[in-house]
Amino acid sequence: MAVESSTQLSLVPCRKRSRIEEDVDDLNLININELPEALLLEILYRLPCQWALQCKSVSKRWYSLISDPYFIRSFIHHRHCHKFGEFSEPFTLLLMHKDNIIHLPSDNSELSLDCGRDGFDFLNFLPCIKRARKSIEAAFNDLLLVCSEVPPTRNISGFCEYYICNPFTKEWLMLPSPPYMSMGRTAAMVSFICEKYYCYDIDLQECITNVNYRYKVVCWIRSPSEPITSELKMEIFSSETGEWSSLVVSSRWGFEPLPHGVACNGMLHWVNADTRHNKGLVVFDPFNENAELRYIDLPFEFTKHSFSIGEFQGRLRIFQFLFTLSREALFFSVWELEDYGNNGTWCMKHKVYLNQMISEHVMLVEIAEKSSRQIEFLAFHPKDGELVFLQFRNYVVLCNMRKMELKEAGQLRDRSEILEQFLPAPSGRFFLLYEPPIQTCIPTWATIMANTNCSTPIEV
Repeated sequence: MAVESSTQLSLVPCRKRSRIEEDVDDLNLININELPEALLLEILYRLPCQWALQCKSVSKRWYSLISDPYFIRSFIHHRHCHKFGEFSEPFTLLLMHKDNIIHLPSDNSELSLDCGRDGFDFLNFLPCIKRARKSIEAAFNDLLLVCSEVPPTRNISGFCEYYICNPFTKEWLMLPSPPYMSMGRTAAMVSFICEKYYCYDIDLQECITNVNYRYKVVCWIRSPSEPITSELKMEIFSSETGEWSSLVVSSRWGFEPLPHGVACNGMLHWVNADTRHNKGLVVFDPFNENAELRYIDLPFEFTKHSFSIGEFQGRLRIFQFLFTLSREALFFSVWELEDYGNNGTWCMKHKVYLNQMISEHVMLVEIAEKSSRQIEFLAFHPKDGELVFLQFRNYVVLCNMRKMELKEAGQLRDRSEILEQFLPAPSGRFFLLYEPPIQTCIPTWATIMANTNCSTPIEV
């Protein structure tokens, strides 16, 4: 849009101004508080995400502008139009084991986490008891589900507290205590899923925000002495009510899931396994009150320890190692589930022989060829389907499956004493923390109920 100016231009040289006149004019030029709102917004749209968030503290006016859903939509739209779109969205890979956590930000990461010595300092804003042991149970977009476990003492029984938090904005919400804790049971598995905070409609060229998005926390409950059963007992926390509810569903298999689920397409997915083999995938929709379990068969029988599942841009993926009798890996393959709505068909996307890998780092090639037992799958790259994160001894490696090329993804040599504990590493202890153009706000259940009962329509 063209802007007319009333300033008269002249080719006649201007007289030299005094220093006092320059200072007065400069002060008038840099008084940003006098800028029209439209122009101020155009400036804010061009800031990196973290800077835009920090600008909330400049003044009440700026806080109001940046917190408005209109700003969120316009900020995201601007980034899409100027190739800051979804493909380039940065992220951080979190590797957790016992009381340690390591952060690996992507090259284009704009946000920083204060890791500290054990890696958990970035969660110090949570009001956890000092002696509590913190662990990450699940991640969704830029939100984490954190468990704070307080060990028992001579006079006090142990207990757990669950928090949903955004480590970038330091917003958090403590969930009420789950009912199973008062009954002497344990959560064999905890999963977390949200509706999308926003989506970008490419056809309409606009961002659609969902400020009242819902989220669920699902705990699968089982007593330590309880045998494997076809009944799945769950407790589900709903952001809509702020309460836990109990649910029992039947499974056609005896249910023995691996510890962590995968959220994909608004559903939770678990691998159901026996002592040696994986039976298939179990699918559950926590947003449907009358939901029943769905089942997805595997392309063929996988052994329990060679198999991991993950998600890539709304599609389920399987990572599989094929081992020899001496536990040396010959190759790994990646399968993707197509036609998800109709139980789907598995399609092999990649097959990579370890003895054909190349790298600038000779040691990585030697590990691939001679010490494949020391290789573990970590995670699928969230934006590039040809990339996976692997662990080679004490190194986190980015593997290009098409080029069969290995690239070191992190400087981890100084933490070898920590990383040695990762092998063998259970699938699911690695979390992808996204850095969206606008950070997800955490609505309390009371806020959602108030918005639902108000006379004005809810913007979604």
